[in-house]
Amino acid sequence: MKRVLAFLALVASVVAVPTSAHTYAQGFGVTWDSSIQVLNLSDTEAATIVITYYRQDGTSAVEPPPTDSVQPGQSNTYYPIHAPTGFNGSVVISSDKPIAVVTNLVVNTPQKGLGSYVGFQQGAPTIYFPIVMKGNAYNTTTFTVQNIGSTEATITIHFTPEAGSTYPTVPDITDTIQPGAAKTYDLSTLSQFGGIPKWVGSATVSVADPVNDSIAGVATTVNQKYPSAYQLYTYNAFTKGSTAVVLPLIQENNNGNRTSINCQNISASTSTTVTVTYIPETGYGPKSPETKTNVLPNGTAVFLQDYRGTTKWVGSARVTSDPAVPLVCVVHQQKPDYGYGSAYEGFDPASATDTVVLPLIQSRNGKPETGWVYTSINLATIDGSAHEITCDFKPAPGFADPPSVTKTGASVVFLQNDVYGNGNKFIGGAVCKTSDGAGLFAIVNQTRQNPPVLPRDILASYNGFNR
Repeated sequence: MKRVLAFLALVASVVAVPTSAHTYAQGFGVTWDSSIQVLNLSDTEAATIVITYYRQDGTSAVEPPPTDSVQPGQSNTYYPIHAPTGFNGSVVISSDKPIAVVTNLVVNTPQKGLGSYVGFQQGAPTIYFPIVMKGNAYNTTTFTVQNIGSTEATITIHFTPEAGSTYPTVPDITDTIQPGAAKTYDLSTLSQFGGIPKWVGSATVSVADPVNDSIAGVATTVNQKYPSAYQLYTYNAFTKGSTAVVLPLIQENNNGNRTSINCQNISASTSTTVTVTYIPETGYGPKSPETKTNVLPNGTAVFLQDYRGTTKWVGSARVTSDPAVPLVCVVHQQKPDYGYGSAYEGFDPASATDTVVLPLIQSRNGKPETGWVYTSINLATIDGSAHEITCDFKPAPGFADPPSVTKTGASVVFLQNDVYGNGNKFIGGAVCKTSDGAGLFAIVNQTRQNPPVLPRDILASYNGFNR
């Protein structure tokens, strides 16, 4: 069977996913929950899945492991998850058909915060977290590492300060992780960061036996500015890099929204200059490129957009390095005045396809007194030129099949507040495709309309799956 890894601190085809069920797994003095959304990528055959929950010591938390069937082209949602209250561990989902998995992570402050990430199809001997922080404008990072091999793995975590900063050197961490299990590392409690009030940089995690061991990971930065409404920036660790990176959605002064671009040089020995080139959405003007020089190996370059200026801009971006070295990039999206926050991972152009799969799409989900939940689909073409793109919605069981939507552009945003157009609730997925075979990438933003209480983190993002 295929396996997918999901992390619940949850890692999930195989799919791996780190996960938690009413647990203090991610810390910060509050409980956390997770949900799992599994999309069957086959349009003709049902998928039989097995969901195995691992405690941090590597033992199974649910016996026998739950099994289920996902109908062709449809998705199953698991909330609450099958693990008992207090679970802090990871998940492996095995399937006899190709699947995609999205996990939503909820922090239970009085106004709940939301993060999102996708399951891993495979791991790597080395993984990269381009942006981790402690005490940076109320932001502190916790990250989870899962052993997806069959034997105990010894790992080393190496921290590198932000390029051009005066943040101190932090000692490496060495640890062991049992097969299938995951461990969480919180910069606010790690002894290596004791006495350091503020730190920004990257983390690189590698195994001692790269031939036999493999790992995956997820990071969540928690913003504690509003004690009643923590903000979450959740993203998948990278297993490799590329000399160019595509970022489907960049915002500046967009009704109080902005982004920051955080790119790590994962070369072993070569410093580089990192340049961001911006591509406008239809109706917006040009935006000048930005550059950061002398970004050292494992160092991170940060490009921060404005949110209170006079020039509104929405589009996508392409990041390059000179000399050409591999990069990995994470984008933070935020609306600071309202307490929104999310993160997504930049794309390797070599992985572009003409089709992207989006496992979780919602509109008018929930109830008006808490604000309707909906998703927006944000796409970027690989060549930066305009192409026709059609998104075909895939309803969950019990929902009608909505009409497809089509739009043309190089940077395309589908704001799907009401998928049906008649006010009815929709939950399901979507498949987006170019009409001429051009490559594209997508991210999905999940948010709410008119929440009654602010501040509140009502924004989460995940990357579409290319196939």
